[in-house]
Amino acid sequence: MSRRTGVSHVSGPNSALTEFLREKGIDTSRIQAAHGASIRARNIENNRRIVEASLAEAAAAAAAAAAGDEDAGDEDEEVGESSATATRRRKKKVVKDDDEDELMLDAEDEEEEQPVKSKRGRPSRQAATTGIKLKVAADTKKRKRPSINYVQDDTESEFEEDEEEEEVPVRTTRNRKPTKAQLKKKKEAERKMMEEGDTSDFEDSLAANAPVPGQIAFCAECNCRFTVTAYSQASEDGDGLLCHPCGNKKKKSAPAQTTVRRGKQTPAARANKKSTARALLDGDTSGIKSLQDMCIDVIAKHIDDVETLGYIGSHNLDKISQILCKNRRLNDQTIKLFFEPAEHVLRFYDCSKVSSNSLREIGAFVPTLRRLYLFWCGRMNDECLDYYGTQLKQLESLELYGAFNVTEECYVRFFKNIGSRLKEFGVSDTSRFKAAAVEALVDNCPELEVLRLRTLTHLNDECVRLLTGLPNLKVLEITEPQESVTDGPIIDVLNTCGPGLSELTLYGCRDLTDETLNAIHNSCGRLDILNLGEVELLTNDGISQLFTEWTQNYGLKELNLKCCLGLQNSGFARIIDHSGRLLEKLSINKCKDINSDAWTFLQEFKLPRLEEMDVSFVRSVDDEVVEETLKVAPELSILRVWGCSKLTQACKLREGFHLIGRESDILA
Repeated sequence: MSRRTGVSHVSGPNSALTEFLREKGIDTSRIQAAHGASIRARNIENNRRIVEASLAEAAAAAAAAAAGDEDAGDEDEEVGESSATATRRRKKKVVKDDDEDELMLDAEDEEEEQPVKSKRGRPSRQAATTGIKLKVAADTKKRKRPSINYVQDDTESEFEEDEEEEEVPVRTTRNRKPTKAQLKKKKEAERKMMEEGDTSDFEDSLAANAPVPGQIAFCAECNCRFTVTAYSQASEDGDGLLCHPCGNKKKKSAPAQTTVRRGKQTPAARANKKSTARALLDGDTSGIKSLQDMCIDVIAKHIDDVETLGYIGSHNLDKISQILCKNRRLNDQTIKLFFEPAEHVLRFYDCSKVSSNSLREIGAFVPTLRRLYLFWCGRMNDECLDYYGTQLKQLESLELYGAFNVTEECYVRFFKNIGSRLKEFGVSDTSRFKAAAVEALVDNCPELEVLRLRTLTHLNDECVRLLTGLPNLKVLEITEPQESVTDGPIIDVLNTCGPGLSELTLYGCRDLTDETLNAIHNSCGRLDILNLGEVELLTNDGISQLFTEWTQNYGLKELNLKCCLGLQNSGFARIIDHSGRLLEKLSINKCKDINSDAWTFLQEFKLPRLEEMDVSFVRSVDDEVVEETLKVAPELSILRVWGCSKLTQACKLREGFHLIGRESDILA
């Protein structure tokens, strides 16, 4: 097979400079040839001068060494040793420069060889020769690079030499990449130096600006909202963090700056954080439990192995009941542990697994019972309630929540049997409590003081108007009626029993208007608790008028205005002005029109008794609002802030204060 000897006409892409010269008619081949010839001539001349100088210096050194040697044998032995050393010569690598086609010698040995000395301390001839060669190799690195100055002329080209010489460093063992052990040792030494020195201010600044992954923050430069990551940077003045675009700009301007990175949370820390959040949502803010509470937890955990509880007090008995009902472990067997003959109060918070026969046994085993609260007793029937009416002779208070199997006729019989000794009654979540049952309650129990009607299907204006026959009411609750309840019947009831009411709850009565507020203002002078949540038709003027010159009332202890969308700054100011010194619980959940002016007004007052507050979905709440509220409310222990997106992890909280619903806590 014959080899092609012809010249290939295939060429690669040309550079922009080549195209420019070709368009101007400049022949680049002569320029390149002249340029290459000039470079080669200059390199040959430089190398010749360096070699001559090095040989002359070596010859002088060798002559001096020969004159000082007295023992030729010793010298020959040393020369032999230096010859062995001289075999470790430098490797020379030929590098072709893309632009200048220049041949360069790059010495890449581990370290420079030192000339071997003789026994008397002078270098030998072989060592001197080796040193000459090494010096020649090193000096070839120092040379002048020509710069080409092209002119728009076909015949002229000018070459100019750089005034400064460019020196290419020779890599030795001192420039090698350090090992992992060396890097670790270096970091350890730096850490010790930082610990020994005075770095308190530096550490404080790092701690203040350390980004917490997952938190929501606002950029210190552009004020945009972003999620903090482990790579978020602090601003130059140290007042906050930077978002990702601003952080990238800062990196380009200061590439040497590094960010403080926080380590990942351990599984134990995450579990502890979840348990703390769960306890806050459940309302458990006690912190470390007492020995008594721990014993109660152990009893509740092993309730199936307990034969009897004995007399442990009503308070401890109620705690065990709460734990069992929360874990759905109250059944036909465990409920019998609470049947003590001398007990006066029983509360069961989840009776969904207790049969009607077991509930009926309460009347048989605890005949001295005075207060009975049964929640979610859906399996209860008419026989059980009839038995309570005949056997519980001291019963004064009964609350049945979720007893949807008890009929209206059974309620009528119960009210007739119990008569006027019934002081408190509550019923919820049933469609069988109708106007006839309400009428029987009013006719047979005129001494009723507490009445709670929750989520009743057939509760309407007719049923509410019948309540005017209960003049001794102190607590009236009408929550989420399934039928319409208007202002007229409510005003009639308030005109009758309003002066004696200490608690009024109209939660979810969506058809009520400001007329009801006027009736409350005129009649309810002794009111301590007012719940108007989900009453969306109330206006800011009506709320302001309620708390303006309300001389009959000295101040509310609890106020719930959840979803009262008409509430604004002026109405909020009237509330604080009238009841601020006595308020213990306040809810303005979803009152979106309250802005920063209201919080500025709040800072001028003191809320000495405020313990719990709900400002969820009030968008104006931020870190400053929370911090200022803590100053004016020294007893505030629980603040709910669901949906307040401006709150960040940087908010300063005092010890013992619980902030529930912060977005950064949930994402972290």
